[in-house]
Amino acid sequence: MNSDAGSATRAEARRLLERSIGPDAQFRPQQWESIDRLVNERERLLLVQRTGWGKSTVYFIATKLLRDRGAGPTLIVSPLLALMHNQIQDAERQLGLEARTINSNNTDEWEEAKQSVVDGTCDVLLISPERLANREFQEDVLVEMDEEFGLLVVDEAHCISDWGHDFRPDYRRIKRILRELPDHIPVAATTATANDRVVEDVTEQVPDLRVVRGDLVRESLRIQTVEMDSRAERLAWLAENLRELPSAGIVYCLTTDEVEVVADWLAERGLSVAPYHGGMDGDRRRELEDRLLANDVDGLVATNALGMGFNKPDLGWVVHFQRPPNLIRYYQEIGRAGRGLDEAFAVVLSGEEDDEIAEFFIEQAFPDPDDFETVLETVAASDEPLYKYEILKRANVSWKAASKCLNILRVDNAVVRVDDGFERTARDWTYDRERFESITDHRWEELAQIREFVETDACLTKFIDDALDGSMDAPCGRCANCAGEFLPTAVRDDDLVAAAVDHYRAESWDEISARYYVPERGGGRSKIPESRKPEDGRVLCTYGDPGLGELVRDGRESESGYSDELVDAAVDHVEEVWDPTPAPAWVTAVPSRSGEDRVTDLAERIADGLGLPFADALRKVEPTAPDGDLANSYQKRWDVEGVFEATASVRPEPVLLVDETVDTRWALTEAGMMLRDADSGAVYPLALAERTGW
Repeated sequence: MNSDAGSATRAEARRLLERSIGPDAQFRPQQWESIDRLVNERERLLLVQRTGWGKSTVYFIATKLLRDRGAGPTLIVSPLLALMHNQIQDAERQLGLEARTINSNNTDEWEEAKQSVVDGTCDVLLISPERLANREFQEDVLVEMDEEFGLLVVDEAHCISDWGHDFRPDYRRIKRILRELPDHIPVAATTATANDRVVEDVTEQVPDLRVVRGDLVRESLRIQTVEMDSRAERLAWLAENLRELPSAGIVYCLTTDEVEVVADWLAERGLSVAPYHGGMDGDRRRELEDRLLANDVDGLVATNALGMGFNKPDLGWVVHFQRPPNLIRYYQEIGRAGRGLDEAFAVVLSGEEDDEIAEFFIEQAFPDPDDFETVLETVAASDEPLYKYEILKRANVSWKAASKCLNILRVDNAVVRVDDGFERTARDWTYDRERFESITDHRWEELAQIREFVETDACLTKFIDDALDGSMDAPCGRCANCAGEFLPTAVRDDDLVAAAVDHYRAESWDEISARYYVPERGGGRSKIPESRKPEDGRVLCTYGDPGLGELVRDGRESESGYSDELVDAAVDHVEEVWDPTPAPAWVTAVPSRSGEDRVTDLAERIADGLGLPFADALRKVEPTAPDGDLANSYQKRWDVEGVFEATASVRPEPVLLVDETVDTRWALTEAGMMLRDADSGAVYPLALAERTGW
């Protein structure tokens, strides 16, 4: 520590603030006080401040002041590293801080980053919570450092709490680290989304945290809720109203598929928009963020991958195409808007079907006790470490459930990750039913709360503030419930709704990619010979989506089977959109799991519409598990292996192979191979709908 530098002064910090933001910059309430406590008093703070308050400004200026006084680098632990590049670039450019990141996406930079930390040339090191458990990181970085970290920053600190809206198991490691941290190392734990219950839980688990809490809801925001069940109507609503909103903004969707559908629709209606989601590479996402920052687009249609770390002071609006699963996430996302504006708009469109997605994620949040037991027993029974895919081959557990089980078991030290996979430790582990059930119950309470929010006649701003245990004592006077609706709550043009339904139909088909390999039970995989492999196929829609998806759902639930409209759509797609070459000369069906003739009836009607003969070319010779009993692709593959047999009705020409729904493609693949083995021509799979697991 450089004692000659003395205590940091407000004037010194103010000069750094001006370098960061501009010559007229002023500290927001509690910013300088927080910097003072971190740098001069070496305190541990829990900063509960709204999005855009400047939490990163506090810890980067504190870092600069501490480094100038000889302290070690700042360690930032964040689950959102990919979303923090804006702040990092600002800290490097404006404050001259050298920042390094160690994460799974920059392995080629690890050695240089580690060495810079060890040598003391790095000012800021950003890591994910998972990195704290990595033995190589502990040995190569933490042990080898010449000095301690000067400041520890825990981003998204609400994740420490079971009651935080986004609890993450790896944050339990941070609690252990904070308890063992020397008293003289300051801590800045930050969050925008902690109510009293979360704050109390975090401060109980992490000793000596001093809470610094500010006003939570931005005064510039005007909030409105619009109840609208039909997603086709919502598309029409966007087309009618987005041009009325100022500046550029964000349309938030719950799924990647919905992002693409909405972005294509708005682009077709003349708006300059682009899709944005976590499936895109980092360079493309940064390019889109830069375009939004520069107002080169009317807006981005995004999942919540566009969120934390993105700072656009003049973002004029946020519209939610679907209701988020809880009010805290909604608050975070509308907090992107209005940071530097006198007025900005936040509108949420909602309806009953939004519950399906929210309920799915709540129900899937924690694996069943049987899944934990299965994973533990599978790993323990193996003489060698097992990779995740090897566990799935041996156990009827879904990929998502296995991932969650391993993550929780790893944090609890019941399994350990080694070079060749996972292995069981000697530590006893039992399923904490009470804890998992209480967290799940809390998620249901959060869902009920946001349902109440979109239906209330009371002040919307105060409703959010009350949920966060904020300080508002009167209605805001500016939300739609206080001041009147500022945007229509219904679609004016019915033709636009019809066009939106057509858009869903046109956008919803997808390719059924042919499988090239078959997993072997004993390990490894074998390539499907070209002489046996079905061709790429088509699926008409996503199950339950507006238009065709709704027709498929209705048809599966109806005793009368699938509608003529759906059959006509299948015929039109084959003839007008797909046009496979060489063209199929006949049609057959995948035998039903249940033995019902609904698929055969469907295939016969499609054949009639195409003017082609139908042949009953496959029969089922072995039983299969009921729908929903098998959890992963490996188990589904082996469930259909050898269950179909070709009949004498197989013809040598190309064939259209019809099924109702598709997920892993194994039933279509196995049926197709049986047809090819019986000397059929090319096999073209066609399914009505794809089932998604969101």
